Amino acid sequence: MAQAKTRPNVPVFVSSTFTDMQIYRRKIRDALTQLETVVRGMEQFGSKPGSPVDECLKVVQSCRLYVGVFGMRYGTIPDGHDRSMTHIEYDEAQRSGLPSLIYILNEDHPIPAKDVEIGSGAEKLRALKELIKKRHTVSFFTTPEDLQARIMHDVPAQLSQMGVDIEATALEKAEEGDREILQRFQTLPKLYAGRKVTIEFVLANIRPTFDEDCSALRLEYGATITTPARIDASTLLNVHGERDIALALTAMQPGTRIKAVANTVFGTYTQIIWSEEGEPIPETRGEKGLVVTEILSAERPE
Repeated sequence: MAQAKTRPNVPVFVSSTFTDMQIYRRKIRDALTQLETVVRGMEQFGSKPGSPVDECLKVVQSCRLYVGVFGMRYGTIPDGHDRSMTHIEYDEAQRSGLPSLIYILNEDHPIPAKDVEIGSGAEKLRALKELIKKRHTVSFFTTPEDLQARIMHDVPAQLSQMGVDIEATALEKAEEGDREILQRFQTLPKLYAGRKVTIEFVLANIRPTFDEDCSALRLEYGATITTPARIDASTLLNVHGERDIALALTAMQPGTRIKAVANTVFGTYTQIIWSEEGEPIPETRGEKGLVVTEILSAERPE
């Protein structure tokens, strides 16, 4: 494998609303850190002197790549302005000519009501999204892990177009084979979550996904199925499918050999256990698995 001469250290501005996108922003930061880039965004300029808008514009101008993530909130409009901070960041990135990667939350994915803006903010967000979709090739995401996998795929390609070499350790991570990723995911699920892999497995019995698993993995309860899958001799994982994927899998016969694209996912949930004295004790548990995003082929059993 060719060795890169230098670390890229490309400053990347990550733009989104904050409260509803905190988990997503952490996943983006983890992905960009793995790729040896410098992550910048609202976390970096909140305590600096000057107005928030002025500091924001300076940070955007200092970056070489813009990553815009749009959920279902338009965001706060600073005093004296008619656009939200997220909108201002996007406009400044375009004015500065920054290469832009745009991600929009799939509105069919379950979204907490508190994270959906209504009224004039919703109208401004709709207009902004329509403008963005006309200007850019947009990627639609669902879970934080899905967004992380898209970032891991898209950013290296964009850096390559910009003539930036990716540092050798980052290349090694990106070029790990699916089998190696899955084996390491078994041992270190949090570190290897958000990876896109191609898997082959024989469909076993299907069941509804438990509510605690849906909570941990941010899947839609009541619209997700689970089946145990032996990926290879040493790898047995639960495979999950949401909505259309769930419908497709439930229509197949047990024993069907499936080839699919999936994301590695990991999360935690809190379960209450009871002491002998009858006191509730919260216990945090982890859950890992694979979420199928695309079925490539299905071979029926003979």
